[in-house]
Amino acid sequence: MQRCRPGLVDDVSSVWQAHGSGFSDSFREASTGTDGKQYLIPFFYYPWAVFYRPSLWQQRGYAPPKTFDEWVTLSKRMQADGLTPIGSGVRDGWPPFGTFDYLDLRLNGVDFHRSLLAGEVSWTDNRVRSVFDTWREILPFHQPQPLGRKMSEAQQALLNKEVGMLVAGMFVAQSFPAGPDREDLDFFAFPELDSAVGTSAVEAPMDGFMMRKDPRNRAGAEQFLSFLTEAAPAVAYAAQDPQAIPAHRDADLSGFSPLVQKSAALVRGAGSITQFLDRDTRPDFASVVMIPAMQQFLGNPNDVDGLVRSIERQKTAVFGQ
Repeated sequence: MQRCRPGLVDDVSSVWQAHGSGFSDSFREASTGTDGKQYLIPFFYYPWAVFYRPSLWQQRGYAPPKTFDEWVTLSKRMQADGLTPIGSGVRDGWPPFGTFDYLDLRLNGVDFHRSLLAGEVSWTDNRVRSVFDTWREILPFHQPQPLGRKMSEAQQALLNKEVGMLVAGMFVAQSFPAGPDREDLDFFAFPELDSAVGTSAVEAPMDGFMMRKDPRNRAGAEQFLSFLTEAAPAVAYAAQDPQAIPAHRDADLSGFSPLVQKSAALVRGAGSITQFLDRDTRPDFASVVMIPAMQQFLGNPNDVDGLVRSIERQKTAVFGQ
């Protein structure tokens, strides 16, 4: 799980031991610190995928791609039809992390990805270069000038059918008004790049609750956290937030939309779950190094060598390796 400053939060391992059976092993792993103790009670998650509007695709005769080559072919067809294939808004800094993560997961696998973000692998490794080289192949299909556009604007473009697809989290549903528009929202898993790696890794950031260090009312805090390990509170919250998928394995989703149920099935079927770059690495590395690096790449994608060397130099300073 993401590193935080030592001494700010207390472990909630006792709550997990007594009430954690409702969460998957993946969620337990994501809630566990490097010391083997649990520090988070999962509440909801929101998987990342490639979102689109089925009505537009049905009108144009498009079908969801399963492989990267199929995705490129579809993007070229959209361009020929006068439609911008992929929405892009990176002014906020963090949105490109989702595309980077998935490209790395699909090319190099989850173990390499986690080692890279832990500072254990050099960013000048050819496997990292291949991620940026592959990304460069699909940049011509993105909305132009993404550095001046927020993610919310890219989501609005998807809503308005100005773009054909958007790599995003389930939070995109918050931009779609309840009713026909939100019902006309679907997704497909980020396409396969290497059949030997597959598509079983799913990016699904998880939100939950922590306990401050030495709370004044530890018994009350642990009682509240124990309550939050039940399915009902997360279901009640998710009914009000279209991005939220309850983390509890026994959550009753029968009354939720097909989109929510499909999202839950995507995560349940995942071979591994990642949390998003700014949660899977040191927060100072993500904010100080990777946000400017991503924006630099999208502004000048032709200097991959210079980019990865710069990231590696800064990574060494941050991680002390």
